[in-house]
Amino acid sequence: MAVVKSNAYGHGLEETVEALRGFADWFGVNSIEEALRVRKIDPATPLLIMGANEPEQYAALKEISVKPELVVSSIEAIQSLQEQAPGTRFHLKVDTGMSRLGFHGSAFETVLTYLADHPALPWCGLMTHFANVEDVTDQEYALLQLERFAKAREKSLQAAGKRALLFHSAASGAALILPSARMDLVRVGISLYGMWPSRETRISARSMSSADLPADFDLMPALTWKTRIVHVNSIEAGTPVGYGCTHRPVQDSRVAVLPVGYFEGYDRRLSNQSHVLIRGKRAPLLGRVCMNMIMVDITHIPEAAVGTEVVLIGTSGAETVSADDLAGLSDTINYQVTTAIQSDLTRILLREIPE
Repeated sequence: MAVVKSNAYGHGLEETVEALRGFADWFGVNSIEEALRVRKIDPATPLLIMGANEPEQYAALKEISVKPELVVSSIEAIQSLQEQAPGTRFHLKVDTGMSRLGFHGSAFETVLTYLADHPALPWCGLMTHFANVEDVTDQEYALLQLERFAKAREKSLQAAGKRALLFHSAASGAALILPSARMDLVRVGISLYGMWPSRETRISARSMSSADLPADFDLMPALTWKTRIVHVNSIEAGTPVGYGCTHRPVQDSRVAVLPVGYFEGYDRRLSNQSHVLIRGKRAPLLGRVCMNMIMVDITHIPEAAVGTEVVLIGTSGAETVSADDLAGLSDTINYQVTTAIQSDLTRILLREIPE
C-alpha cells in the first residue's frame, strides 16, 4: 500500500498517485476527502481510508463507482457507514498498544459477536498499528503487539464465517525491519518517499540479520524543494538582519532574499541555523524566518543574483540539505518537515531522475 495521506507526506497527493498508478497494489489515505481526490486520478486501485471520519461524510462514498474501503473503530461507525453508503467494505482496527483508534479489550469481543451475528456485513480486514518501532532498536514492545494481534486474528477468523479477511499491521518501520509484521499487506508511508522513519530504524535495518534486506539497501529522497532569489542587498558590517535584529554580520555582506517563510512551511525554528544551497555552495540563513521570506548570506557566491535557483531541500553539486537535517535543527522529525510544505506550492513530477 502506497500511503498518500496528508498530501502524500507533503510531496503532492495528485502527483504521487499519478506517478504510482499501476505500480501500487493499494493506496492509503486519512480522509474521505482525500479518497475523492485519489479517485479522480485512479478510479480502480483498491483504496483504504484509515482515519476517523464524521458519519455524515459517509454518504459521499455512494458517488464513487469503485468504493474505497474504510477503517472503523466502533460498532456505531459500522452502522452509520452501512446506513449512509450501503455495501461499503470495512476493516476493523484493533488497539494492541497504541491507545489511539481501534477496538480494545471487551469492546473487541463485543464487535466480534456483533459481526458474527450479522454475517452479511461486508467486513473484509483486520489491522493494527505499532506504537514503538521507530524510536528503538529493541523491538520488545512491537513483538508484544504482534502477539496480541495474532490472538485478535484467531478470534476474527472464528467470527468472520465465510468472509475472507485481509490482515495488516506494518507501516514503514515494521515493514523494513520486522518481516513477521508484513502479513498480507504493508502500509508504506515515509519510506515510500525515500526517507527513513528514524535513525534507529536505519541502524536496525543495517545491523539486524532478521531485517531480511539486501546488504546494499538504502533509500533516496524523492523530493527536492527549490525557490529563486528575489532580491539582493549589500550591507555593511554590523547592520542588523531581520526581525529582532538577531543577526549582525561581522563583515560587509551580500544578502539574498528568498520568497519562502513559515507560511510556506519553512520552520521558524530554523532561524539563524540552517543553510540553503546555491550553485553547489552552502549559504547560511541570516536572522529569523519570516512569514513569507528568509535571508541568506551570498557574500561567498558572487555569481548569485536575482533569479538564481536555490535548493531548500535536496542536492546541489556535492552538497546536500536533507529533511532529516532540517528536522534535527528544528527538534522535530522528517515527516513534519515535508508535510509542512504548503500544499498550494507547485509540485513538478519528474518521471526520470536528472543526471
